Amino acid sequence: MHRKPYVVFDQKQYEKIENGKIPYDQFDQKVIKADTIEMLAEKIGVDSKGLQEQINIFNACSRQGEDIQFGRDPESMVEFSDEGPFYALKMMYNVLNTQGGPERNVKAEILDVNNKPIPHLYGAGELGGICANQYQGGGNLAECLIWGKIAGEQAAQIQDEVDDEASDQYNNINELVDGDQVDAVELDKNQYLGSSDAGIGGKLVVRVTYDDQKIKKVEVVQDHESEDVGRKALEEMPKRIVEANSTEVDAVSGASATSRAIKEAVNKALSQK
Repeated sequence: MHRKPYVVFDQKQYEKIENGKIPYDQFDQKVIKADTIEMLAEKIGVDSKGLQEQINIFNACSRQGEDIQFGRDPESMVEFSDEGPFYALKMMYNVLNTQGGPERNVKAEILDVNNKPIPHLYGAGELGGICANQYQGGGNLAECLIWGKIAGEQAAQIQDEVDDEASDQYNNINELVDGDQVDAVELDKNQYLGSSDAGIGGKLVVRVTYDDQKIKKVEVVQDHESEDVGRKALEEMPKRIVEANSTEVDAVSGASATSRAIKEAVNKALSQK
């Protein structure tokens, strides 16, 4: 695992980001700038020769139209400029929580609606975990290790072939798909919509009422956040923002991602006023 993951880009990409969709709040305060690759490497604490080598490989892949390292879409790769400035943005590792899923028994076998094991189907980790209604955090890793071992051992004992054809009856159904919900939201005078993809469960959309230089009301009209700490943020953050008449408020403890998404969505809504 890389201990210092960074996104590195040049002035062209910086301007493209600034003129488009900023990934998250306080982007300008978090981005690291330097006039040369060597100076940038020193600022972020990585080997300058290694960083330059990676940029050279990236440029070659961009010219050849094939990413030999990661299989990235070549149309999204733009060759680095020879002249600075250059930028870096530190990234963080995260864990995605699904919270819920198919029920499994002590053998890690997935059960059907009649609590009977479905042949050849096993589950491990958080999907169908034992704490479906709680935000587990590090407990997810334990479930991955323990149930992964159990599922693997059980699957290795199966000798018969699977004859049934897979069904596509429920393909293309995703409860997180947005669009119609947002399009149906009605806006009165001095009301604005804003959205963010920075939450836990996907797109979060707010409707903000702004009048007389004040944030009168913040309503979350679409979200897919967790039902425990995420729900607390959905209830508390709009109140804090209205009371302070600003998004510069403290996040709800334990729900930093949801809190950040709400603030970002409100800021985008206010940018339209």
